[in-house]
Amino acid sequence: MHWSKKATVKTKPKGKIKIALLSDIHGNSWALEKVLDDIHKRQPCMILNLGDTYYGPLDPKGTHDLIKSIDIISISGNEDRLILEKDHTGTTMDYVRKEISDVALDWLASLQDTIVPVPGIFICHGSPSSDITYLTEQISDGHVTSRSQDELQHLVQGVNEMIIFCGHSHIQRVVQIPGKVIVNPGSVGCPAFEDEFPVYHRIENFCNFARYSLVDLNEGKISIDQVAVPYDTDKAVCCALKNNRPDWAKWLKTGRV
Repeated sequence: MHWSKKATVKTKPKGKIKIALLSDIHGNSWALEKVLDDIHKRQPCMILNLGDTYYGPLDPKGTHDLIKSIDIISISGNEDRLILEKDHTGTTMDYVRKEISDVALDWLASLQDTIVPVPGIFICHGSPSSDITYLTEQISDGHVTSRSQDELQHLVQGVNEMIIFCGHSHIQRVVQIPGKVIVNPGSVGCPAFEDEFPVYHRIENFCNFARYSLVDLNEGKISIDQVAVPYDTDKAVCCALKNNRPDWAKWLKTGRV
């Protein structure tokens, strides 16, 4: 997934705006419902969803119903893309495709990889040029570490907005580099996982709470509230076990691999 943009003027948000930032729901409608309840109390003027909305052995249909019931701006994640690529199969992928409707598939197909929802803010799933590359993290000898400032500047070159929202790693982070702030809201629906790309590694948050961020912007100044919301994980765990994913059940229950 590639993105390019040519411009020379850096932009920053103007005025006052409060944004709720979600990512990596992964079909966990029970976590999403509690997050949306919490968001409703905080009254943001905009909700952004950074992708990987449906994939998981959980409740993609219920997740779709919740997403379509609210005013939300969404982009595509790597798992969203794979759902649409019919040659990508597997027990969980086949389950998700069976559960969601053609309407949900059409909605996924309509999503862009990156957008600028308001002037001064750039959103992507992974990094600006790839939906499978962590932006603020790197994998070194199987361990997750933070990227250097030089690496980050290289990955965001060409992005002229001063605020970048990204997901994919499922880790809540706020990172500053010269002229930019990068915010990752963590994962609404999957607090831990293991992956083989680019090499085997584990992501663990050590807690089963649903995560999101609340971002306040006031004339270019930014404050970020990284939120962790408890929810009844039993339904999600039972659903994962029913769909033959004991690994997911453990991730959901413990936040550990």
